[in-house]
Amino acid sequence: MKQYKFEIPSLNTEKLLNKLIFEFDIFDIKKEDKICTFYCKSKNKRKIEKILKQFGYNIKFKSYFGLAKHLKNISSLGIIIGIAISIAMYIISTFFISDVLLVGNLTITSKEIMQVLENHNINKWSLKSSIDIKSLQKELEEIEYVSYASAIIKGNALIINIKEQLTNNEIVNIGKFQPLVAKYDGKITSIKLIQGTSAVKVGDIVKLGDVLVLPYVLNDDGTKLSVQPLADITCDVWITTRLEVKDKEIKKIRTNNVISNYSLSFMGINLYTTNNEVNFENYETEEKECYLSNCLLPIKIKYTNCYEYVLKEIKTNFEENKEKYIDKTRQMSLLNVKEYDIIKDESYVINKQDDINTIIYTITLNKLIT
Repeated sequence: MKQYKFEIPSLNTEKLLNKLIFEFDIFDIKKEDKICTFYCKSKNKRKIEKILKQFGYNIKFKSYFGLAKHLKNISSLGIIIGIAISIAMYIISTFFISDVLLVGNLTITSKEIMQVLENHNINKWSLKSSIDIKSLQKELEEIEYVSYASAIIKGNALIINIKEQLTNNEIVNIGKFQPLVAKYDGKITSIKLIQGTSAVKVGDIVKLGDVLVLPYVLNDDGTKLSVQPLADITCDVWITTRLEVKDKEIKKIRTNNVISNYSLSFMGINLYTTNNEVNFENYETEEKECYLSNCLLPIKIKYTNCYEYVLKEIKTNFEENKEKYIDKTRQMSLLNVKEYDIIKDESYVINKQDDINTIIYTITLNKLIT
């Protein structure tokens, strides 16, 4: 049965509570931290709310799930039967596999592996006791390019682990020299070439991945001799962060009103769902899922809370708080600076367009990019 929780200031509530207790079925009355709380049945909610307003109390209420006391308040016979059936289904399901997981197959298709499983009459909901693991592994290892295969049953899943043979395509670049490339975007400030042929000069602007040193040197006769490229190249790297501050903006401000629903499910099958109507004009929804208990029975409960909000215009005095915003933008930039980085320069500009103030903060670092 649906129940509602009321919260009101606890000051001078004796007369009010006596009236409510006499006229309605209210329970779990508590007074803590200047707040008085109590619960009532759904059918009495509107009448009690009217009386509270007549007494001049500011109130807020929300639906009470009742599961906090381990299903104490759930009186629906259908739910109890549903949970009992779910427990029976769960126990029966432990004798079967409900999923097949493939691990390690990169070039070998899932279709080839699943064909082997079909040959052994293995599919979802096959009996665990009917699976011949040794025979299955042997046939999997007969697939071309499979060097090793293992199969294990863990929980309700059959896990197939494939180790593929090393092919020639995996060792194409052994012994071949690669060029040095830029690790960052920046402007070249110094070049100390040790070995190879430089592809850039001081003052060049480079991007991440651009070639800096080629993997060869030219002999006297003009022929190329492959070498491992080596060089110390530094450049100025720019870290730029933007922060936009509006002179005014519309923000969502939550009220104290919330309407909640919950649902129970077992292995994806819905058992029970509350359906409290959301009559707010503006609201935000938050959801949370968890299991009903820590036992093996996977009964999941999903909470859905709808929070009412109002739209309010918030004004900002940018000029008065400009230094604070500049420092905030600087701190955002510093998050991308490593302890060993050398800061060469810092600067910022402020642009204003319409009612938006944009701070652009730039930190210049001198870094080794090879």
